[in-house]
Amino acid sequence: MRRLRLGLVTLHACLLVALGAVTMRSERSHAELTPAVASVQPAEDTGGTEVVASIRSVGASAAPRARPVAAMSVAAPSGRPVTVEEGRASWSPPVWFPEGARDALWKLTALDGAPVGVAHAPKVRARAAIVADLDRGEVLWARRADEAFPVASLTKVVSALALASADPDLESELCVTYEQWPPRPGARSRFSTGGCHEGWEYVGAALVASDNRGAMAMASLSGLPFEVFIERMGEVSSDLGMTAARWADPTGLEDEDMASARDMARAIVALSEHPLLVPAGDAPWWEIDVGERRRALGTTNRLAGDGGFDILAAKTGYTDTAGYCFTAVVRTRSGRTLALTVLGAPTNAARFADARALIRAAEG
Repeated sequence: MRRLRLGLVTLHACLLVALGAVTMRSERSHAELTPAVASVQPAEDTGGTEVVASIRSVGASAAPRARPVAAMSVAAPSGRPVTVEEGRASWSPPVWFPEGARDALWKLTALDGAPVGVAHAPKVRARAAIVADLDRGEVLWARRADEAFPVASLTKVVSALALASADPDLESELCVTYEQWPPRPGARSRFSTGGCHEGWEYVGAALVASDNRGAMAMASLSGLPFEVFIERMGEVSSDLGMTAARWADPTGLEDEDMASARDMARAIVALSEHPLLVPAGDAPWWEIDVGERRRALGTTNRLAGDGGFDILAAKTGYTDTAGYCFTAVVRTRSGRTLALTVLGAPTNAARFADARALIRAAEG
């Protein structure tokens, strides 16, 4: 009997060692995304082209890197995309998310799983879409929700979260330099070459008015080298359970900026709960300094002020390849909190019609 007990103890120890080895291999399997050089492409939501900004007075030392991710990665060791079930099996709120708001991030689990169905299926023209009830903790309806598509300026949601993860000083100033402005005839922007603005102005312009220079400035505000900031975007995506996401630049102008509808719903929910980003997430306009005066930049979100629901956070996006995209967290008249994403709608009007159809379907 004593030998039997010793044998069982030995077997148990071996199993623990084997389990630890598997866990270590899983931790090492986290893939860092390879950044691409950004190219200049038209962005309907911004009315211009991207331009990068240089630091005027930001701390010279790089911010701490995000924690390594073990249970979540963009790709499995074989290189294949991980499944939703594999990627989110042991998810928990990331440590870089503000501690006081971390519990609220558990509502991301409402975006897991298959749709439970709605009484009347919405008529949606977009390539992919999803709507989830964050209060009940269930996906209500989805179409191709886990396929990766170009997401255009929805990328800026992840850029803002990556910046926030670096604990930035948004009262620091950045100055846009002519040398860093990509040459393109007719290029327009809210920020002029040589103009210096506080970090808050860039962040708000990027999220509210979809300004590409604001998005490029977020990389500089982070205190990280550009390539490292793109890696941080990948790490933040992984930490939020965005299993299909990959990024090439902070603006979304690259076709390689890709994610699924479910991914972007997770990102906009995280933004809606982040205390640093909430003010810009639901703002109908954002003010920036232009010389001696203030200029109000209007939102690209046509659902703002709709009256049928409250916008808690939203972002639009468009490129020729991505089509018209939209993601939002809304509170309906009945008090339900919904997260929704529309990717690849054929027209500007269609994306907002699709969003309204998803909300109506969720309300029953």
